[in-house]
Amino acid sequence: MCGITGIYYFDKDRIVDSTLVNTMSNALAHRGPDDDGVFLDNNLGLGFRRLSIIDLSPQGHQPMCNEDGTVWIVFNGEIYNFQELRPMLEKKGHRFKSATDTETIIHAYEEFGAQCLDYLDGMFAFAIWDGRKRELFLARDRFGIKPLHYYHKNGIFAFGSEIKALLPIPQVARDLDYQTLWNYFTLMQIPAPHTIYKDIRKFLPAQAMVVKADGSKRAWQYWDIHIQEDFSKSEDQWVEELRDLFGKAMRRHLYADVPVGVFLSGGLDSSGVVAYASKVKQEPVKTFSVSFSDDPKVDESPYQKIVADKFQTEHYEFRANADILQAAQLLIQECDEPFAISSAIPLYYISKMAGEHVKVVLTGDGGDEVFAGYDGRYHTAERLHSLDYIPGFAWRGASRFITRYYRRNGDENDFGRRLQRVITWGQQTPDERYLSIFTFFTSFQKEQLLHPDIVREVQKGFGRYYQQVFDNAPKTGLNRKLYIDLKTSLADEMLTKADRCTSMVSIEGRVPLLDKSFVESAFKIPASLKLNREEGKLILKKMFSDLVPPEIYNRPKAGFVVPLKQWMTPAAFQPLIHENDSILNRPYLEKILSLNDTTGKNWGYHLFGIYQFLIWEQAEKSGVALLEHL
Repeated sequence: MCGITGIYYFDKDRIVDSTLVNTMSNALAHRGPDDDGVFLDNNLGLGFRRLSIIDLSPQGHQPMCNEDGTVWIVFNGEIYNFQELRPMLEKKGHRFKSATDTETIIHAYEEFGAQCLDYLDGMFAFAIWDGRKRELFLARDRFGIKPLHYYHKNGIFAFGSEIKALLPIPQVARDLDYQTLWNYFTLMQIPAPHTIYKDIRKFLPAQAMVVKADGSKRAWQYWDIHIQEDFSKSEDQWVEELRDLFGKAMRRHLYADVPVGVFLSGGLDSSGVVAYASKVKQEPVKTFSVSFSDDPKVDESPYQKIVADKFQTEHYEFRANADILQAAQLLIQECDEPFAISSAIPLYYISKMAGEHVKVVLTGDGGDEVFAGYDGRYHTAERLHSLDYIPGFAWRGASRFITRYYRRNGDENDFGRRLQRVITWGQQTPDERYLSIFTFFTSFQKEQLLHPDIVREVQKGFGRYYQQVFDNAPKTGLNRKLYIDLKTSLADEMLTKADRCTSMVSIEGRVPLLDKSFVESAFKIPASLKLNREEGKLILKKMFSDLVPPEIYNRPKAGFVVPLKQWMTPAAFQPLIHENDSILNRPYLEKILSLNDTTGKNWGYHLFGIYQFLIWEQAEKSGVALLEHL
């Protein structure tokens, strides 16, 4: 976990000011408190903040260069196969001065150019300055584990691990993107490549880019998952292959020159990671969990204890209650934009607790997207295919009816709420409908929530990138849904959450279930071995069954649930609501606050989305700097 940033002026006579690069870099100090560095080359500047994980010596200092100083790199992440690549590069004449994986990337770039990405196995975001060509080469890892943002306007290209690294640049405007805001209230996160700001973009997973001296840039996708079901192997053969690949992945992910621990939720995926870590490591594994004293129904501490006892881990537990909601403000300022994935709040506190004991943590993220863990969503999507038999004119007529009905009755009527969602599904394509199953505010509700001028400006869709995902996905079946999840919500939601929560407290998060070889093998497994009519992750359960206690792999999927209905109270909103808000409709907000408080319906997740936006809006208007960690 490190922080990288840089700026490139296309006017070759415009010299980069070291003060500006230092300011950009210092905005990322929490990502790398161990060391910092700046490299300047006239109209180019690179900045770096280091979290030392491998080769803790000064030889790991960045920005780092090749032997003759013509190629420079800033790099965030880990290359898990760097020890295999190094001898191959040395045989080709490259000389190494450190034991870092960073230097492997430099020499791989010298040897293979942009094709070096084909050789790198890991999680990464990096920028390489090729002084001979006066070009920047940037890339993000295959699954989007490590973040990377950029600005390209006004004769400038700038990049940063987080948005906050770009905001000190005077030319970067902070204009709100209303289309992005519309999508935020649908998904509770902001899908790539967009950000809340019109002129700042996110790199997509597996995206590479070359920026030339004339101001032009070329971006491309350098990798995609190849899905081709292989029916030649039996289920037992697949299980053995997965066990072998995951064992190798765990050994790579546990390699570090600092202490390593595991986040333990009590679910199958994190329990499997703990099991394999205990198998690989000689000493007891350090595990970190959260429990909820406010709501025993979502408290998973009994399952966490089963796993911790089974593998005799050195276990630490954080007990959460409504008081931890104060971390929401810190989370927003870390993300630099609205982000309302509620499980990020307790995850921050687990990360903070883990940071007192380790510098690297392994998580169980990725198992649901690769092995079909969202079985309820898949089955719902299949049932909703029947809506396609109703002609479009019928849905359009129903839409006009429900619009009038909704304006009269609003959200107080449960029948109206359900009917409007069904009518929305009926007018969507199957892919849009699949995404909408796990969305929050409907279009009807957003039209009530947002100012009319904003509603008139936006388009009701998920954007061009989502359409590209739909076009590239397998034509039908479960693998189409898994591909969509892998390319969208995994990076924008789950991996963003893990990255921000760990970076806030200066530790590194690793994701062994997203090991490249492991995932590529998993997508060859027939879909019938992952999902049946009752449950998902069938083969993953069998893979872990020789190590994980049966109480874990036989339990229903629970998810990481936070008791938001109890936490989202009028008192929590009181400091954030303003009379003359130009974006949100205050009467509508007050209405759903009342519904959440006085009825049995759970509006907690909707309200949390508004709560997070209001915190961001307040900080944006006041220009609040990053808060001191709570």
